[in-house]
Amino acid sequence: MKREIKLRIHEESDLFSPYDPDQMQLSEDMISYLKRNSEMMLKKYKEIYTLHIFSDTPVNEDKVRNAFRKQLLLQLEDNRFSAKLEITKGLFLLLLGVVILSLRYMLAEGGEGLYLDVIEIMGWVAIWEATSRAFLRVPELYQMKKVHEFVSKADIVIEVIPPDV
Repeated sequence: MKREIKLRIHEESDLFSPYDPDQMQLSEDMISYLKRNSEMMLKKYKEIYTLHIFSDTPVNEDKVRNAFRKQLLLQLEDNRFSAKLEITKGLFLLLLGVVILSLRYMLAEGGEGLYLDVIEIMGWVAIWEATSRAFLRVPELYQMKKVHEFVSKADIVIEVIPPDV
């Protein structure tokens, strides 16, 4: 099996977002296609692969390569920021949960009541949310970082093949 992702387009504009007048931002469909196929490639191979684009019409290869690199760099930076934000929120929620549970047990000495149960539930929910971020969301963001790095190292080969008549 070749280590390449194949993509067939009609013209260069098929790669870009229809809302971007400068045609420098990849379309959401293109990004989704690359991520899905890159995740599968990353599971099988740990080395660089080729993104092979077949077009019916001529394509500005430099423009396409630059758009791919620029988009991937932006997504990598966004991914790093999101991971740091999730870690920070998780730590805050963990601390908040511990403080709330401590408050609940300090108040428990004075009596019982529904408000103590509500406070305890709030504390455990905060701790659960922190755990969820640490074990579910952050690893998912790191996996996406691997995919973006994998895609950014791919060779981009563009070939013009006129459609069959």
